[in-house]
Amino acid sequence: MMILTRYIFRAMSFGLVMAVSLLLAIDVLFGLIKELNDISPYYTLGDVFFFVILTIPSKIYELFPVSAVIAVAVSLGALAAGSELVVMRSVGISQLRIAGMMLLALLVWLVPVTLMGEYVSPKAEQMAQQFRNEKISAGQATSVTHAVWIKDGDVVFRSNKMTKQPQSGQYLLTGVTVFELENQQLVQVSEAEKALYANQQWTLENLKVSVFNDHGVQVKQIASQQWQSRIKPRILNLSTTRAKYLSLRDLKQIQQFNTQSGSLQSAYQMAWWSKLAFPLLVITTALCGMLVLFGHVRNAGFSQRLVMGMVIGIVIYLMNKTLLNVGEVYHLSPPLMVVVPPALICMVVLFYLSGGIKRTGRKLSPL
Repeated sequence: MMILTRYIFRAMSFGLVMAVSLLLAIDVLFGLIKELNDISPYYTLGDVFFFVILTIPSKIYELFPVSAVIAVAVSLGALAAGSELVVMRSVGISQLRIAGMMLLALLVWLVPVTLMGEYVSPKAEQMAQQFRNEKISAGQATSVTHAVWIKDGDVVFRSNKMTKQPQSGQYLLTGVTVFELENQQLVQVSEAEKALYANQQWTLENLKVSVFNDHGVQVKQIASQQWQSRIKPRILNLSTTRAKYLSLRDLKQIQQFNTQSGSLQSAYQMAWWSKLAFPLLVITTALCGMLVLFGHVRNAGFSQRLVMGMVIGIVIYLMNKTLLNVGEVYHLSPPLMVVVPPALICMVVLFYLSGGIKRTGRKLSPL
């Protein structure tokens, strides 16, 4: 049995490498075409290639569920076309046992990909976005972020740009506006030319403060003022990064901040559960590929199996993304939208492979 398991592992490994390479090449090509529109004297062709290279880990992680079903349909489909699966069945190996060996081979690759999605791709993606922003902003500073908006309780904070100084490591904000609310009414607006974060606090400079009361608006100018806030540069960086590109640790940190500040966090909750359910999604898509092996497509050619695998993978991928977006917009339960659908599909496929669902069809009479 170990020989058979190793044989299936080699077939699955070949299929995964082929599927990942194929999908990655297509995605990278479209990414290059998109970035070519932004080429300038500061953002050169070499910078475009470097940016796209940095995004490769996140692309591999995001496309891995589709790659898994393509690998099953193509590599193990070749075994079915060569009647090798028929031989396995003839010696008493059930469909469910074959699926188990396939999943065991898949798990060998799933573990490093999941770890890459937690520790490598978030940092690489954030680095790629920061590098791109730096180049497009004509190299003014490092770690540039534009249009920062964040809410902390009754305080709404806005900044036009956040930069990290390369020498001192301090964070500098420009075009800072702080809106202070009381009973959902605007009571004060503070506009600062810039804000510097050092020694665990913000220093607002060239400050214009407008205070709203029953007698009108009182305006005063302040040269410099210390501002204590839970809004740290780390929180600002996380809040300007798309939730799906954050690690579980980052998502937990931003969720804790949003919970304490009373802000909505549907996107971060969905991304959190999506990260946790990622192995389940990969297993579900791979099991759906098993239906191709034991269905009418098992005797099809390579191109037909490839197309069938891509169709199954893309359908499940789009279904997952649609449920994520619907849950985020309507604030639905993340487990209901992220975990339950693939779990149900997985159970149905396993029930089918175990023989619980019998196929009907016309039997050939013996000669």
